[in-house]
Amino acid sequence: MSKVRYIVVFLVCASVAVLLWDGLIAQGLIAAVVAVGLAITAQALKPGEAEFLVSIVRPAAAVAAIPALWILFQALPFGLLPNPIWASAQSGLGHSMATAISVDPAESVIGLGQYLSLGAIAFLSAAVAVDRGRAEWLLFALTGASAFFAMILITQGVFFPAFSGFTQAQAADCVAMGGVVAGAACMRSIERYESHQASSYGSGPALLWTLGACGGVLVLCAAALLLDQTPGLFFAMGSGVLIIAWIMAVRRFRLGVWGVAPFVGVVIVVALLVFAAHPVERGRSVLLAFAPSSSARSVSERILKDAPVVGTGAGTFAALVPIYREIDDPPGSSVVSTTAATCAIELGRPMLWLFVLATVGLVLVFLRAALQRRRDSFYPAMGGGCLVSLLLLAFINVGLLGNASGLIASVILGLAIAQSKSRIA
Repeated sequence: MSKVRYIVVFLVCASVAVLLWDGLIAQGLIAAVVAVGLAITAQALKPGEAEFLVSIVRPAAAVAAIPALWILFQALPFGLLPNPIWASAQSGLGHSMATAISVDPAESVIGLGQYLSLGAIAFLSAAVAVDRGRAEWLLFALTGASAFFAMILITQGVFFPAFSGFTQAQAADCVAMGGVVAGAACMRSIERYESHQASSYGSGPALLWTLGACGGVLVLCAAALLLDQTPGLFFAMGSGVLIIAWIMAVRRFRLGVWGVAPFVGVVIVVALLVFAAHPVERGRSVLLAFAPSSSARSVSERILKDAPVVGTGAGTFAALVPIYREIDDPPGSSVVSTTAATCAIELGRPMLWLFVLATVGLVLVFLRAALQRRRDSFYPAMGGGCLVSLLLLAFINVGLLGNASGLIASVILGLAIAQSKSRIA
């Protein structure tokens, strides 16, 4: 599995390049690399690791298969719940048309390919991270990549002036997730230092240097988001880091159940304060309430109001923008939205709330695993913190739909799932 480890580390490092040159070519190259990694994994994975991997991946894979099947159903012309656009085209052309839910089946197939590639990356990451030593490779690779994302976000006005809004949103989301990863790496260094197992984890000074480096990445990510001047991004990263700090405090002071109730209370109070400080405007969906303030957001609002409950098809948002764009709308309207609104438009509102419920459920699973594990509790804590940040980011911008941010999120989730349960236990 050492070769697969290098493949996943390569993907994490290459995510910086994917951010700058995102597109169909990048998506195809990622799929090709992942296919090679899956082929090697099928041959190199040990029987004991394979059995353990299947046991921990099976529940998540079953839930993740639902959106994939739904996207496929949207793209195929079954004639069930077709989009009204096909009836209009049939009347105008005078002959029968495809009767799919998706207004652009080709884009939906591309979207399905991207979703499957990201799922395969999560599986590869889990296969690598089954071993504790290989898991630390991925943790440090993610931390290093986060530093590069933060530097790109800070210097993008100087070195990357042609940054699009979508690219900047991707970079910001990667930095937010990277801050949570850096927090978990700091927690790892503290636990390793206090365990006094220098023979296994290196000398004390080396661990302190590691703690300093990871803490520096955390500060760099926080500074990048503060300079971005979008308070919601810093709040999303801070929420994820707070999850890790809370897990560490509960374990250190052995609070047990007594440490859960105050935290839940704090979360509820903070949520109420956020909505009180940023109330949803009258007539505006909550899916767009925290999006960047811009008149171009009205395009998303108009599409969202007309979108059917079954959606318009995965990957079709950009195709709908020219239809709903008005003359006085500024250019670049297609990227001014949120991941939540785009998901509601393309996949339908029921699928969006299924994503939200699945995310909340997985957060609870990770938090429970973090409280049960010993030395490696920071991995499931990192997974829970990143999922909280991802859930908040979905209502702030559209960056999570990119290949770079999706790649980073997939590796993080695969790492957290693999280390959510001890192989020894």
